[in-house]
Amino acid sequence: MKRFIDHCCDKCFHSKDNPCKLFIECCLSGPLCHESEECSAKRKAIIERLAHSPGYLDF
Repeated sequence: MKRFIDHCCDKCFHSKDNPCKLFIECCLSGPLCHESEECSAKRKAIIERLAHSPGYLDF
């Protein structure tokens, strides 16, 4: 998984035809549809790579 829109694993169902209603929240603090430390670590790695300022998540 290199982008937020990529599935974190086979349990992720988000797609153009079946969008997740919590997609943004899932990208920032997920996964929300299942529990997985591995998937959570993948999401955190993307956030760390994309965060350009210390206040990135302060919204």
